[in-house]
Amino acid sequence: MIDNQPWFVAPDFAQLMGLHNPRRLLHALERFEKRTVLLAHTCDSHEEVEAISDAGAYKALFRFARPEHVEISRWLSEVLVPTLHDYHRAPSAEPRRAFISWANRQVGVVRWQRELWVAWRDLPAFLADGQEVSP
Repeated sequence: MIDNQPWFVAPDFAQLMGLHNPRRLLHALERFEKRTVLLAHTCDSHEEVEAISDAGAYKALFRFARPEHVEISRWLSEVLVPTLHDYHRAPSAEPRRAFISWANRQVGVVRWQRELWVAWRDLPAFLADGQEVSP
């Protein structure tokens, strides 16, 4: 789980789908549907692997459609993904209110998914110091 979202090791998922070359799977996905992650093993070693999001997994099942993929898709959507969401909710994954100092003012923000989110109503506070903000 990354930011409370399930991610799957791409070569393992490709094997589950019966693909012999995981690169085909990765090439079929958009940049935001895949990422490199560092897996920690119990023997204090680490492994860098390519992972795909749950949306990427569904897209791959559709893109490389085979009759047996219907059962994989059903298992993902009805069993695995809901179970992961139910049992792996980390309190830190919830959006949290916070304040930051900007131009000698306190501005309310939300910390979520390792980013700061600003309400539209607070955007003028960031523009007041003369810096441009791109939409």
